[in-house]
Amino acid sequence: MTLYIDVIWFLNLCIDYLLIALTSLVLKRRFNHVRMVIAALFASLVVFLMFSPIASLFFQPWMKLFYSAIIVLIAFGYKRFRYFIQGLLMFYFVAFMTGGGLFALHFFWQSEAPILSGVLQANSGYFGSGISWIFVFLGFPLIWYFSKHRIEDIEIKQVQYDQLVDVDITILGYTFRCRGLIDSGNQLSDPLTKKPVMIIEASMLYRYFQQEEVDHLLTFHEHLEVGEHSNNELLELATVIPYKVIGQSSPFLTGLKPDRVRIYYQNQQIETRNVLLGLQDKELSADGVFKCIVHPKLVLGVSTDKLA
Repeated sequence: MTLYIDVIWFLNLCIDYLLIALTSLVLKRRFNHVRMVIAALFASLVVFLMFSPIASLFFQPWMKLFYSAIIVLIAFGYKRFRYFIQGLLMFYFVAFMTGGGLFALHFFWQSEAPILSGVLQANSGYFGSGISWIFVFLGFPLIWYFSKHRIEDIEIKQVQYDQLVDVDITILGYTFRCRGLIDSGNQLSDPLTKKPVMIIEASMLYRYFQQEEVDHLLTFHEHLEVGEHSNNELLELATVIPYKVIGQSSPFLTGLKPDRVRIYYQNQQIETRNVLLGLQDKELSADGVFKCIVHPKLVLGVSTDKLA
C-alpha cells in the first residue's frame, strides 16, 4: 500500500489548526490567524519527523509534552505562567474531547464500515483506507462544530449561574428570600425618584398577604380608587411606574416601596432602601430558576453606603 506523506501532512495541518482555533474559542482569546497558522504548521511537522532518525523521541511522554508546549507558545504567546498553563491544559482537553468524539462516532457507524470499505476500495491504494479518510474529513468538522456549540451552551448556563444571587426582601415586617437574576439590560428606574426598579413575581407575596389584595395591586395603576381594599396596607406602599414592553397592553407597572432589600453578592451583603419593587403577574423564569430581576446598579460598582 502506498502512503502519500504530503496528503497525511495536509490533513494533520487542517486538524491542528482546528484544534488550536477551538482552544482559542473556549478560552475567549483573540484570534491571531498568523500565529495560529504557524503553530499548526509546526504541529504538523511531526508527520515528517516520524520518518526521521529522531522518530523514537516522539514516543516519549516528555517529548510529547514539550512539543505541545511549543505549539501553545507559538499560538498564544507567553504573558504569565498561569496564562500559559491554561492554554496548554485546554489544548489537551480539546484534543481529547474531539478525539473521543471521533472514536464514538466511528463506533456508532461501525456496522456500515464493511460496505463503505468495499465501495471505496479503489481509493485505498492511494491514501490508505478509504473509509478512514472520508470518516476523518467529514467526521472531524462535525465533531468540532458539535463541541464548539456544546461548549457555548455550557458557557451560557455558567454565565446565567454567575449572575444569580440570593435576595432578601422585607415588606411591612415580612421577609422572604428568593433567587434573583442580575440583568445588565434592566435599566428601569422611577422617573420621579430615580430609584432603580427590581422586577419581582407578585405570587411571592401570597404567602404573607391575601391574594385578593395582591391581585388588586397588579391593576392598581388602572383604577386608583381604594374601594373595598381600604384596609390593604400594601396600598400605602404602592406607586405607579411607567413601564412598556412588547406584549404588554398597559404602559404602567405597579411598584412597592420595601422596608429594605438585602442582596448577597460575591461574599458581600448589600442592603438598601433606595429601590422599588415592580410587580409582575407572570413567571420571570420558565424553569423557576429565579423569581426576581435585580437592577445592575444595586450590585455593580455601587458601595453599600451609597445604596442605604
